[in-house]
Amino acid sequence: MNSQRRSAQFSSSLHAFYEKPMAKVSLEIFLSIGLISLLGIFAIQPTLVTMTDLVKEIDEKTVLNEQLSKKISALQTAQSVYAGIQPRLNLLEEAVPSRPQLVRTLKIVEKLASENNVVITGIATQSVPSEEPSDTLSPTRQNMPLSISVRGDYPSIRSFVNAMLTSRRTFIVDTISFSIVENRSQRSLNATLTVNAPYYGGDTQ
Repeated sequence: MNSQRRSAQFSSSLHAFYEKPMAKVSLEIFLSIGLISLLGIFAIQPTLVTMTDLVKEIDEKTVLNEQLSKKISALQTAQSVYAGIQPRLNLLEEAVPSRPQLVRTLKIVEKLASENNVVITGIATQSVPSEEPSDTLSPTRQNMPLSISVRGDYPSIRSFVNAMLTSRRTFIVDTISFSIVENRSQRSLNATLTVNAPYYGGDTQ
């Protein structure tokens, strides 16, 4: 009986409290704040996700930009180095060409022989290398072997050999053999040189 009376009194007091204008306003404010908070969570969440994706994308592009900057710097350095050595590339091509250049090489040998007063009595090569440019990205050094026979006195032959060794076109003199030939009671000194003329390219054919 007392419990029912207390419950009735509590309900009556609660009803009387919410009938007051201040209580009604407080309840409406509470509900409004709750609704705004709920709507805010659903409205802000996509924005937060978008912002997170944007920050991640910015970080990735920053790293990419740094990598590109390093590559650009490396290219600029390479261009600077290339500009510095470019005048000497022609000399390198002349010394060790990118093709065998057999005909040009033989002409150089003939010119050196003429300048040093020796007579070429024969030139032989083991094979005729291809003059086609190498299709490999990293051509290797090849040797074009030559056998050169000359006639003259000893100082001239020696001068000829020295001229070959100091020529812009690189020659590697492997061996020199001498022989004396008599012809109509006249003696002449002959020399046979085994020479390699290096170049860069593919395998010789």
